[in-house]
Amino acid sequence: MPSFTSLYLGVVVPAATLIPITMGIFKFRALTPRLRALWLYLCMAAVINAIASIYSHHNNLPLLHVYTMLELIFLVRYYLLLFTHKRILFFLKAVLILFPLYCVINFLFIQDIYSFNSYTRPVEAIILIACSLLYFMASSREDDEERWTAVPDNWVNAGILLYFSGALGQFAFSNVVEATTAKPVILLIWVLHATLVLIMYILFTISFSKCRL
Repeated sequence: MPSFTSLYLGVVVPAATLIPITMGIFKFRALTPRLRALWLYLCMAAVINAIASIYSHHNNLPLLHVYTMLELIFLVRYYLLLFTHKRILFFLKAVLILFPLYCVINFLFIQDIYSFNSYTRPVEAIILIACSLLYFMASSREDDEERWTAVPDNWVNAGILLYFSGALGQFAFSNVVEATTAKPVILLIWVLHATLVLIMYILFTISFSKCRL
């Protein structure tokens, strides 16, 4: 029988994408264009998670290289619809071109596609952390505490900031940790990572629930 940990990592958390996806379906007419972009990101993540779960007994790290590119593209699309500042939009459009190119160069010439993409994943995290911080800096003057909880994008950016800032160290040092650390510790790190993912999905669900026609 599979252990609780393997079920949590391989089934529970990947399947949790269905929670915000389902909420998004119920609220779809009320979703703004940027939240619809986020909903599409979740659909993409659900497909990738399903494929990863099916091939969990094989080395599916090539899938992570692809997922990293797609994740950034979908989430930058969300931010392109969120921000209005011309310099930020120019930066995000440049990222949409340069980051996928960087990912392809990385797995073709730098890091083995069958290893964790510790050069590209942290860069993605830093970009998205910066985007979420920029959002909160721009909106902090406008929202009092009561209004904060009613704004869907606040929940989205809280989820993005929490997940990517919490996982940044793991993204950067995953290969080193895998090579030098005992398996129980590695497993604990992945459980913590999965929990951050789960919290992000819950915050996205709350975001969709806040949408009103």
